[in-house]
Amino acid sequence: MNKNKKLLTIICHNLYCGGTEKVITNLINYYSSIGIETTIITLGPAKLFSSFKLSKKTNIIELRNVSSKNIFKKLFNILDSIFTINKYMKDNKESIYLSFLTTPNILTVLSSFNRRINHYGSERNNPKYINLSIHWKLLRFITYPKMNYLIVQTKEIKKYFSTFVPKRKIRIIPNSIKKYMDHNKIKIKNSKKLRILFIGRLEYQKGIDVLLDSIIKIFNSECKDRFIFEIVGDGTFSELVEDTIKKYNLERYLKFTKGTDKPYKFIKNCNIVLHPSRYEGMSNVVLEAMACGKCVISTYQSSSEIITNNKNGILMKSVSAIEIINCLEKVSMNKVLLKDIGLNAINTINNNYSEEKIFSFWSKTLKIN
Repeated sequence: MNKNKKLLTIICHNLYCGGTEKVITNLINYYSSIGIETTIITLGPAKLFSSFKLSKKTNIIELRNVSSKNIFKKLFNILDSIFTINKYMKDNKESIYLSFLTTPNILTVLSSFNRRINHYGSERNNPKYINLSIHWKLLRFITYPKMNYLIVQTKEIKKYFSTFVPKRKIRIIPNSIKKYMDHNKIKIKNSKKLRILFIGRLEYQKGIDVLLDSIIKIFNSECKDRFIFEIVGDGTFSELVEDTIKKYNLERYLKFTKGTDKPYKFIKNCNIVLHPSRYEGMSNVVLEAMACGKCVISTYQSSSEIITNNKNGILMKSVSAIEIINCLEKVSMNKVLLKDIGLNAINTINNNYSEEKIFSFWSKTLKIN
């Protein structure tokens, strides 16, 4: 490595579709664009998602998959990864190391057992709701205080980790978002029906089961003709979505698109983005929808540090079908509120989550330029 040139090495599970992976590719592309050498080490196949554009200057190193179901193979792959990363560290002592999520964070600390490196770890979800085995919890307790800093997204997550990581070593850096729209481009389509969109992973965490229940109830109610629904995403609940549409004859009421690499296309054509997630770190979907001037209906558990209720979005009191219906009825009866929320949402993004501002936070924390 050229000692006069800075190197950033990111260690993660993979580069497949997800909020964490989007943050990683955004950071890599930004630092690569300002002349910093970038390398990504993945704990298994990289599996770069088709919509993520990665700098051609970035070197990708794929290690053995540490998530094997065979316990002996998994242990061997973990040890192999530790020694491989340790050797990489020996050859790249001057690099800044940034790891994402629990397993990469822990393995990066263990790999540096005889190395003096600058290592920063990042958690991207709320650990309060993550079912972590006792041995990983113990390793996290032992290793996390050894990092230069732990980077999280919200005050709530910082509070959780401050029970065993010194507060001075925890930094809050939210997700960033591109500027999509100006205030003067906000228009509420004067259509009979409001277009309601859910876009994201189809998992229990995201509240997709509750969303489907609310759609069934609305379809069989007097307010049926006020709305039209669309679900875009993929995951373990995909079959549930398909079965629900068939069982309740929702083919003309609920459109289902199984995944996309162009979320903006769907967001810009809706009126409201529904995000009934049971928990989050910080949702990219919420930020993207707000950047497009859309009214986001989310939950206190996932978006209370982004959304101020009834100002730049709407927060549900509980993750329930009835609460979703109440929130939808509220905005359907008040188009002025819908537009005001969109305007305030854009303001929130431009003031707090712009790429320029968030990248400066990263650079200051990582001491990278």
